Amino acid sequence: MSKLIPILIGILLLITGCSTTHKIHTDSTKELTKELKELFPSIEKVHFTFTRPNLSCRIDMSKEPSKEELEAILTVIKRFTTVDNMNEIARSVKWGLEISKIYLDMNTDEDTKTIEHAYYARYFKTSNASDYSETNIEGYRIWYEINEK
Repeated sequence: MSKLIPILIGILLLITGCSTTHKIHTDSTKELTKELKELFPSIEKVHFTFTRPNLSCRIDMSKEPSKEELEAILTVIKRFTTVDNMNEIARSVKWGLEISKIYLDMNTDEDTKTIEHAYYARYFKTSNASDYSETNIEGYRIWYEINEK
């Protein structure tokens, strides 16, 4: 029994170590944050985190954006999410694979627990991350709205 405890602790450490969340502060994310705040004064905070294998971008705003502002923010984010930028972020956290999905959450009120607008883009079209065929690579080009109702 006493030999089993260190093994269990080791397994637990391995499992929790794989899901570590990293704050992302690359040159490209800093530039994007600056650009978003300059273009949209209602943006208070932009922060990026990486939890294997996904990247999350959260934008906190002081008010609900108009439809036009929302579309403009998405356009800036889409322009940013190139394979090169995502690979830079992956390298910054020593992740040797593609970032599977990018999540964009926008909080537009004082309730920080709810997200008013949520989207995602993915590298692979399917869950098969070993299929590098052209038909399975989306390359973050298509964004999907997450509707929770």
